[in-house]
Amino acid sequence: MNLVTGATGLLGSHVVLKLLQQGKTVVAAKQSSSDLTKVKHCFSYYTKDAESLFNKIKWVDLDITDVYSIEEALNGVEHVYNCAGFVSFLEKDLPKLTLLNETGTANLVNACVENLPNGKAGKIKSFCHASSLSTINNADYEGELSEKIFWKTSGKESSYAISKYNAEREVWRGIEEGLNAVIVNPGFILAPGFWKQSSGKLFAFCKKGNMFYTDGSTAYVDVNDVAEVMVQLMDKQIFNERFILIENSYTFKDIFTQIQQNFGKPAPFIKSGIYLLQLGRIADAILSAITRKDRVLTSNTIRTAIGHKKYSNSKIKNTLSFSFKPIKEVLNSICEHYKNDLKSGKI
Repeated sequence: MNLVTGATGLLGSHVVLKLLQQGKTVVAAKQSSSDLTKVKHCFSYYTKDAESLFNKIKWVDLDITDVYSIEEALNGVEHVYNCAGFVSFLEKDLPKLTLLNETGTANLVNACVENLPNGKAGKIKSFCHASSLSTINNADYEGELSEKIFWKTSGKESSYAISKYNAEREVWRGIEEGLNAVIVNPGFILAPGFWKQSSGKLFAFCKKGNMFYTDGSTAYVDVNDVAEVMVQLMDKQIFNERFILIENSYTFKDIFTQIQQNFGKPAPFIKSGIYLLQLGRIADAILSAITRKDRVLTSNTIRTAIGHKKYSNSKIKNTLSFSFKPIKEVLNSICEHYKNDLKSGKI
């Protein structure tokens, strides 16, 4: 039996689908207020059996900050996919990031360690943790970043990156205590269906015909590739390792251009340099104070917008003989899903 935390989210829903398509039993963790219709709609992108597959899911309410809730959810479970997490680059969200990403992961790891077989009644055999590319962090290293690069604090890391790094430390601790675990570090995950969160916001943004771009770049990956790799690593019992999951790095201008062309919009043509971005950050701070809405431009988002980091995916490609889906194909497919959802009134 497989438990997937964060099952109503962008990555978790795709892991659930992958497991179900392989005929595996899935216990999917959700919050009491979760919207399950998004999960079923997500399934419909990939299969005509969305309804029947969705009905095979055993849903459980799980509060990752509540150890009793976790212990109850683990009843009968052998394999755990931890896709739960909170994403924010706002400093005000540090307490929530720490609670959900760091403490939540620690609670889950502790419960799994307590439920290891070891001659006891426990059944936990394996654990896969979805982390982030942001934890492959060393500002002093100028070459291509790989799994061999471990965290070095520079003082410029986002609260999100710090919380994900500390969450990884909890998983490594669990490994030392006997847990068979593996960590994946995906790049920017591209996925359809969750249009008001994560990468979904990118498509909604470009649909309006964005005029601006920056010189920065980042690494991207298809959500289905991430789910496929996670399941393969668990099936092949590859533990005590971490793997960077990316197809390649692309400039923001290239990504914006391709999406906007798919929507029949012109490519962005105004370059936003550091000075324009800093002016925007000040204006955004003033607007946020007036409207009481969250800020969009922060020091961390600006660093990302103009930053250039190269990552290697050689380790996972060699370990699993895995080929990532080209990002151009991924973007084309997601844009079609967006247009269809817009036409059918689902957006």
